[in-house]
Amino acid sequence: MNLEIVGAILLGLSIGAGLMFWCQRARRMKELKRLEKLTYDILNEREIQTGAVGEETLYGKIEYELVRVREMLEGRKEEAEKTRDEIQKLISEIAHQMRTPLANMETYLGFMKDDSGETTPEYVAALEKSEEKLHFLVESFIKMSRLEQHIIQIKKEEKDLLQTVLNVLGQIQCYAEAKEIQFDITFPEKAICAHDANWLGEALYNILENAVKYSDNGGKIEVAVSGNEMFMKIQVRDYGLGISEGEEHRIFQRFYRGKLVTTQAGFGIGLYLAREIVSLHGGFLTAKRMRPGLLMEIRIPIC
Repeated sequence: MNLEIVGAILLGLSIGAGLMFWCQRARRMKELKRLEKLTYDILNEREIQTGAVGEETLYGKIEYELVRVREMLEGRKEEAEKTRDEIQKLISEIAHQMRTPLANMETYLGFMKDDSGETTPEYVAALEKSEEKLHFLVESFIKMSRLEQHIIQIKKEEKDLLQTVLNVLGQIQCYAEAKEIQFDITFPEKAICAHDANWLGEALYNILENAVKYSDNGGKIEVAVSGNEMFMKIQVRDYGLGISEGEEHRIFQRFYRGKLVTTQAGFGIGLYLAREIVSLHGGFLTAKRMRPGLLMEIRIPIC
């Protein structure tokens, strides 16, 4: 009797184990088919249906990871589309910026061909001016491309920031003197920080050139250097044309020119390059509207 009971129990356990195995196997097959469909939908960019994300099961964890893969793929696709759009926009902007000097060159070359054989100085001067603009644009495009692709590396060294600023002031002096603009300079006794003197000098030159360009004849530009435990700060304050409300960030966009700009020549490249250079130094370049004029501020970390 006991043997029959034991046999019945063992048989029941065997049947139960078999049924459990069959149920689990059926469940696993169902989950695998759902995972297969989910993977197929992800690879074919279809809308996906999830139901186990967040569950503490093997299927829930796999489904969660597949959803993450989908999000990563979508993010990279959006990034690729954004890059493509930026490239197309840049090509369009380059073509637009180069169209004017090229048209001028063609016009004056035509005038020279139609002339009696004598070279008119005005035509030659106009051609030289257009050539200078094209040269400037090409060099600027090369710099932009190299900076954005990190081909050019900023080589920071512990150097005298005051000397870097003085070198730039020397470069801009002739342009300022032609407009009878005076510089009001405020320097500390010492200002040492890690920076690339050539590249930071170019950024500062672009800022000072804008300050001179948009200042009235006989105006004043204030240049101040100061620092604290974290940053060295270079401020350039002019009393010129200034910018409109809401343009504090837009003026750093590539090819952007302020709404108040009318007759002043330019391409909207200088401040864009300046911010890129300062950013590669780990610093910040900001603009603040003043009455009148504009305050530009460079902050370079000391460490």
